[in-house]
Amino acid sequence: MADVLSFFNQYYLSILILLPLLFALIIPFLPDQPASDSQDGPESKQAKGIHTFAVLASVLIHLFAMLSWTGSWFGVITPKEELYHWLPSFGISYALGTDGLSQIMVILTTFLLTMSVVASTVYIKTRLKLYYSMLFILTSSLLGVFLARDAFLFLLFYELELIPMYLLIAIWGGPRRDYASMKFVLYTLFGSVFLIAGILAIFFYLDGAKGVETSEIFLFKTLDTHLVGTIPLLAQLWIFSALFIGFSVKLPVVPFHTWLPDAHVEAPTPVSMLLAGILLKMGAYGLVRFCFGFFPEAAVSLAPAVAVLAVINIVYTAGVALVQTDLKKLIAYSSVSHMGFVILGLAALNTTGFNGAVFVMFSHGIVSAALFMCVGSLYHRTHTRMIADYGGFGSVSPTIFYFFMFMSMASLGLPLLISFAGESLVFYGSFTSNAFHTLIQLGKLGSWQWTMQAAAGFSALGIVIGAAYLLWMLQRVFFGPLSERWQGKMTDANRSEVLVLATLALFVIAYGFAPKFLTHQYEDVVDKMATQYQFPDGKYTLSSTKEGRE
Repeated sequence: MADVLSFFNQYYLSILILLPLLFALIIPFLPDQPASDSQDGPESKQAKGIHTFAVLASVLIHLFAMLSWTGSWFGVITPKEELYHWLPSFGISYALGTDGLSQIMVILTTFLLTMSVVASTVYIKTRLKLYYSMLFILTSSLLGVFLARDAFLFLLFYELELIPMYLLIAIWGGPRRDYASMKFVLYTLFGSVFLIAGILAIFFYLDGAKGVETSEIFLFKTLDTHLVGTIPLLAQLWIFSALFIGFSVKLPVVPFHTWLPDAHVEAPTPVSMLLAGILLKMGAYGLVRFCFGFFPEAAVSLAPAVAVLAVINIVYTAGVALVQTDLKKLIAYSSVSHMGFVILGLAALNTTGFNGAVFVMFSHGIVSAALFMCVGSLYHRTHTRMIADYGGFGSVSPTIFYFFMFMSMASLGLPLLISFAGESLVFYGSFTSNAFHTLIQLGKLGSWQWTMQAAAGFSALGIVIGAAYLLWMLQRVFFGPLSERWQGKMTDANRSEVLVLATLALFVIAYGFAPKFLTHQYEDVVDKMATQYQFPDGKYTLSSTKEGRE
């Protein structure tokens, strides 16, 4: 027993990444599902066995991930990092590590995996072994992204998720799944070009730099220590911009957002839950770690442009959501709009803004997964997503109505629910920020002073528009007379759907009432990052710059 605990203590992070991959390799050897199984017909005993195995495996993965919080109770001291030089001549290492930020993203990933697998027992009926194998491979790549501490290894895991996600949409998606999955691949590859260019630029600037070991060029701790002092500001601006574009495609940021609504509409409900809940956070996580964590000088210079993009993301996509006729596409555009608050919080360049951005990452993962589950429950019964086809469902499906209404209130930022805390931190960080005061000359009209306060003010329109489209959606879907088309055909949520939605609702309430339970997990990380940004008398200073050293 002592040897087993010692093994876990030493290789915990690697085991956490490989555990979903192990289950993905086991699933193909389970008893085959009969060919007679159909999407709408009764399930066979073999299909139920595959579902049960997948649920138990996902729960085990989540419990194993929770050891990073609770391991000391069982004598398991999980390591903070693992480091093995992989390709030392190229500065590449197999480096894994965890801190408060990585920890909450890992917990969110494994938790939503479990919720997605439980939802799959309701909505996925065909080719189950391939489906769950792809789902677990996707999980391994996501965990690798959040645990990697080498830039090249991060990029490897970041790109690995492309294959299983493409297959999950292309095989189990809707009528236009081929178009949506290919669009997802093309947009992601477009972003990858910029990510690779940025990371290669880091390599060429740091290769041979004083104080940087060749075998450790890509290590996060090396970048954190040496990057600002060894790369010229102009080069930092180009690298920051390249990485920002690459991560913006995944986030997504306007104008790179159009792949997401198509992917959501065609993806099956459990995949949409992971797509909105976790995959979008890969882009946000990359922005936090790379752009704003390693390039503070460039971040200060480009903060005005980032704030403008945040405003456009929040307001424009909220307006687009307001005119949608497809229920799932409405929630997809709502998801894009809310991710704009992450960008706004980062643009504030202060502790409160950073804390709010990370909180929104987590809260959006919970709420968006629940909203897509609600949409899926309606589509599963009606086989339509057109809002015009709905109406009066509140009288025949009260459970679905209550959960949909509750999650909509959480999405629009109702106080004491999870989204309110994150968005409040973002707005407070923006209004108290003195990160930049850029004068833009407007000819004879004089000058216009663009501040973070103005950006936050314009972004507040997104909250108003969000309340409009969510409340209008609820009115059209659940109120009014029930159409004869659905008389005697509409049913309420089943036990699996209630289990998923109730579990997500508990997190919405818990972190809404006590957000400190979440913020104290990662605040040390973002506080340390925020100390790089100092604005005495409104002027930016950085001790690691050339002027600071002199």
